Amino acid sequence: MDIEIVRISSRGQFVLPLSFRKRFGIQRGEKMVLVEENGMMVLKPIRQMKENMEDEIYLMRRAAEAWTEIEKGSSKKMGKAKFLKELSAW
Repeated sequence: MDIEIVRISSRGQFVLPLSFRKRFGIQRGEKMVLVEENGMMVLKPIRQMKENMEDEIYLMRRAAEAWTEIEKGSSKKMGKAKFLKELSAW
């Protein structure tokens, strides 16, 4: 996991660090989607969104919820077979 500290300007802006821009191929003027769920923010380039944006936003929210559960220590562990079975139910 890569962590950077950014400062918010008086206009509510921040600079996305160069290491993140390079890693994700983000160019000047590119549009991004920002989703909030349970106090977490998820930022993603619009060009990476699927055709059905509702599905994509749902998945981003689920990822934020899952991270919250991990931070609380309430995530569950399971073997590969059980994980794949649960995944196929989605």
